[in-house]
Amino acid sequence: MLVIGKNPVYEILTSNPGYINKIVLLKKIKPEGKLKDIVNIAKEKSVNTMFLNFNDFKKYFDNKTKDEGITQGVIAFVKDYDYRSLREIVDDCKKIKNPLILILDNITDPHNLGAIARSAVCLGADGIVIPRHNAAEVNHTVMKTSSGAVSYISIAKETNLTNAIELLKNNGFWIFGTDLVTTKTIFETDFKVPAALVIGSEGTGIRKTLLDKCDHIVRIPMAGKISSLNASVSAAVFMYEIFRQKNA
Repeated sequence: MLVIGKNPVYEILTSNPGYINKIVLLKKIKPEGKLKDIVNIAKEKSVNTMFLNFNDFKKYFDNKTKDEGITQGVIAFVKDYDYRSLREIVDDCKKIKNPLILILDNITDPHNLGAIARSAVCLGADGIVIPRHNAAEVNHTVMKTSSGAVSYISIAKETNLTNAIELLKNNGFWIFGTDLVTTKTIFETDFKVPAALVIGSEGTGIRKTLLDKCDHIVRIPMAGKISSLNASVSAAVFMYEIFRQKNA
């Protein structure tokens, strides 16, 4: 897998240097501070690095990535993301008071997945569950959008999200669904429990089969003429309210 950009490469280099096979840098007359840090840490961690001129460096970018990240001057070749099982994440959560796990349904845009992962790390979530099929998975875009945050949170890829919810319920989690039409708001909801938050896409929302499995269905109170938020923004608002209640 390719990781593009200064922040994602720096984060994976400092958190999991063993995952990196090689770092390729663009030759610059005056490299900035973070690029210097990457070179120094890579040397300290015995990670292979190489420097290329612009034309040779650009060859690593195909049509899917377009020119994204070329100007940042650094890419890393890393092992594929190491997903964990949901059961492993649940076992880790047994040591945590009122853990939070996110369940992402119908999130197909890797930019949304990356942004959600970044907010999840910043706001203290303990794991993320994504479907095995028809969903965004961890790739270079997710790494870049999350600024490397996916290196700091466990992500499970599950075949059946209904079964995942049942596993969480059997381990003491309360399931919170997000929906626009419910009357109960996040400010009227007690999140100080082991919680699993189901986030659907802004286009289709949460599938009914999953919504029916939720213990509580809540919404973000809105003002103005636009009735919905981008999925990653909505997830961040929910997580911040949960974070605020847990730290009040």
